Amino acid sequence: MPRRFRDPFAMPHRDLPPPVRGERILRWIMVALVVWGVVHAAGAWTLNYDPRRPLVVLACVGGFLGFWAAMLAARRRRLAHRVADGGQPRE
Repeated sequence: MPRRFRDPFAMPHRDLPPPVRGERILRWIMVALVVWGVVHAAGAWTLNYDPRRPLVVLACVGGFLGFWAAMLAARRRRLAHRVADGGQPRE
């Protein structure tokens, strides 16, 4: 039977700090993407004043952010299940 080595730098899951800093950074990135999308939507509207153009830009930004948020929620749920089962959370 092979010998399993334990990572000396790994912390038990109960000692892990809550991921507040990472979530805060992600929120700021998402807010910046919304602002970026609004700026581009305003630029698309001023090109020929067609209201469909900014709607397409905003829909794409919203779709991207929605998909990203769904993937982050799935990851958070998967990690919570892994910790609840007694395992170490892995990235």
